[in-house]
Amino acid sequence: MKLSVVGPAYPLRGGIAHHVFWLERELTARGHTVQVISFRQLYPRLFFPGTTESDNSRLAFDAGAVPILKPLDPRTWRRASEMIKSFAPTAVLFQWWQPFFGPLVGRIARTIRDAGIRSVVECHNVFPHEGSPIDRILLRYGLSPASLFITHSKRDEQDLLKLLPEARTRVSPLPVLEQFITPATSDRSGRTILFFGKVRKYKGLELLLAAMPRVLARVDCELIVAGEFYTPIERYRRLIDQLDIARSVRLIDRYIPNEEVPALFTQADVLVLPYFSASQSAVARIATSNALPIIATRVGGFEESIREQFDGLLVPPADPDALADALIDYFINNRGPIFAGNIRAASGISCECRIIEILEELEEKEPAI
Repeated sequence: MKLSVVGPAYPLRGGIAHHVFWLERELTARGHTVQVISFRQLYPRLFFPGTTESDNSRLAFDAGAVPILKPLDPRTWRRASEMIKSFAPTAVLFQWWQPFFGPLVGRIARTIRDAGIRSVVECHNVFPHEGSPIDRILLRYGLSPASLFITHSKRDEQDLLKLLPEARTRVSPLPVLEQFITPATSDRSGRTILFFGKVRKYKGLELLLAAMPRVLARVDCELIVAGEFYTPIERYRRLIDQLDIARSVRLIDRYIPNEEVPALFTQADVLVLPYFSASQSAVARIATSNALPIIATRVGGFEESIREQFDGLLVPPADPDALADALIDYFINNRGPIFAGNIRAASGISCECRIIEILEELEEKEPAI
């Protein structure tokens, strides 16, 4: 099979760039020929809240991508379309996570469709976590030319079908790069809490901070917040001071390089995902792959991926008292070693990523568009 993958890739940073690396590597290992087309720039500087889009990790996940695309420059869309048509793939796999890219994806998908090349869209989110009034227009334009969709949770599949009722969909969990899996065998009996990844409002860090005084009144523990702040960090520093929890909270305000990820997941005894909204979570997949239990809010796809009282706990969203009670219960009842043991014992039972098989089935069953 020949496949074109369109999405952010190294030297751009982030979870989707990591995923594109995984796709290129796994497809190539199975004997397929892969073309990766990436972005020269993801967001205009005015819209980008981080420090840089570049990944400066020493451990580089390089998919050999050709950086062409700029989201507001249709000339780059035409160039990418011509490259795809010259490559003549079985299909193009678009990475989708944000309606902002709807015009780009929709235009390229229509252009290659006219050349007899089908589009598959892999949805990391269907709807954005922080939306705008024109999202549905951009979503319909960007997604409607696709012949197949892959989502990473049933919740996202349901959201997609509400928007496009006739869409053909498949669901597969996200994969995890083995570079993020540590051979260390922590029994998770300590009292270190991890909040990991870029800090944005929908991820609910303030909810976790608000829960901490009640937790600290019962349990001597530490919270590590590791990731670049996409909202002003001073707001969180003020909240930490107001709650008088600074002695128990460590803020690491920077993008965490790839080579540092395993050590953080080894050091932690529980991952907390206090999100206000969610589709799926690559961070949760990294945790489970490292036998790190999770406490998360009952939103989005978390109910599918976290087995309550088996490998984690689920709490109502926007309820700091419920989150505090779950953390106290987790530590007081020493659930870490129990849940970690359950994860290790069930590692061969849990759903595996089937993205490659889905793409291979597409070629076998539908060799022409």
